[in-house]
Amino acid sequence: MHRWRMLVMIIISTIFMAGCLYPESEKAERQMPDETQIQMVQNAVDLFSQDSGGLLPIKTKEGQREYLEYQIDFEKLVPDYLEKRPENSYEMGGHYQYVVIDAEDDPKVKLADLRITEEVRSLRLRLNAMGEHVELDEQIDPNVYPLDLKFYNLESNPTVKSPYTGAALNVYYNGGEEFIVDYREDIGKIIKENDLSFETGDDVRSVLYEYTPIVPVYSPEITVDENNNPIFMTNRSKGD
Repeated sequence: MHRWRMLVMIIISTIFMAGCLYPESEKAERQMPDETQIQMVQNAVDLFSQDSGGLLPIKTKEGQREYLEYQIDFEKLVPDYLEKRPENSYEMGGHYQYVVIDAEDDPKVKLADLRITEEVRSLRLRLNAMGEHVELDEQIDPNVYPLDLKFYNLESNPTVKSPYTGAALNVYYNGGEEFIVDYREDIGKIIKENDLSFETGDDVRSVLYEYTPIVPVYSPEITVDENNNPIFMTNRSKGD
C-alpha cells in the first residue's frame, strides 16, 4: 500500500510540475475567439426568439455550474437560422461552449472555455487518487484554501491558463468543497484599463464578459475593496 501511494504521488507530481495544468502545446497565449462567429450566433438566437414568441434556442441544464445553465441548442438553429455550427464550438470539436447569459431580460451569446472545465475535473480526479478527502493548507481568504502542496508533492500551486490574458490563474478550494479559479488579476486589469469604479459589495465579475466574449467558469463571487482592487466576496463585503 505504501509503495502504491508513493507511485501515485510521483505521477501527480510529474503532471503538476511547475504548477500548471496545461500541456506544453498550450503554453502560448490564448487568443480571443472570432467576434464574427459570435455575432452570427447572436443574430440567429434573436431571430429564433422573435419567431417563437420569446423562446430561446437553449438546453436548460439543471445542476450546471454558474454561466453554463443555458447552453445553446444548435439543433434548433441549423440550418434555418444558422448555416452551420461554429467551428470553435464544442459540438464541432472546439474548445467553447456557446451559452446565453441574462436569458430573461437581455439574452446575450457568450462563450465558456471548456479547457478550464476539463482541467479542473482532471485535477479533482488526480487528487482523488490520493484519497477522497482533499488535503488543504491554511486559508488565504475567508472560505478560500490552497492545496497542501507538501502532501501532494507539488512545487507550486496548480494553475490554469487565463482565457483572457494567457496568464496563469491559481486554482483554490472553497469551504463548499469545490475548486475555484482566481480571476482577480484579470478583473483588476480590465478595471484599470477602462478606468472603472465600483463599490464594495458589487459583483465585478461582469466586467469579464462585458469587455470580452468569455464567461468566468469556476469563479467565486468577486468584489472590490476600498481601493477598488478585486477581492473575494464575503458575507461581510456583501453587507449581509
